Amino acid sequence: MKANHNSAQIEILLDRVRKREKNAFDDLLEMYDPLVRAEVAHYTSGLDAFDVDDFRQVAWLALYRASLSFDLSQSKVEFGLYAKICISNALSSFLRAWLINSKTELPVPDEWLAEWDDGEGDPAHLLMEEEAVQLLRARIRKVLSPFENCVWNLYMAGCSAKKIGRALGKEPHSIENAVYRIRRKLRAELRSGD
Repeated sequence: MKANHNSAQIEILLDRVRKREKNAFDDLLEMYDPLVRAEVAHYTSGLDAFDVDDFRQVAWLALYRASLSFDLSQSKVEFGLYAKICISNALSSFLRAWLINSKTELPVPDEWLAEWDDGEGDPAHLLMEEEAVQLLRARIRKVLSPFENCVWNLYMAGCSAKKIGRALGKEPHSIENAVYRIRRKLRAELRSGD
């Protein structure tokens, strides 16, 4: 994301941040707020506001670190691009750690998990089918890690390995390998019976 500021203005602001001048980082944050918001939104779709705050703080810290580590003597890379890369890398790492440490799976929007419903059948039959699906989902959640649950839910919702990888900060081939491992786990679990 390109800011509407020239490189001389940015250099002055970065110098102020490095000298720890009062409000310098606030000015930098205000200048790059659209970038921070866009990057945080990319990694937090479907999360609670409480969790989004954690991601926002990670992005702010990444911006601050970028302001300290940016090489002012080079002219090939603009600070905005450098900051975007630093923020994206930090958020990607944080998301991976968050998924591993989280006791729950990453929320997936309900519309991605829409169930097939032809509108036919009596209410009792539909209720029994819904209960069976819920039991199966619970069994799957128990067998898979939070990260695997997230990958599986997105995969079953029709997302490609590329899209899932982009959302989770992984390469598509890593997602394809994860899907293969998940299928093996689920086959073994379903063969084992209740």
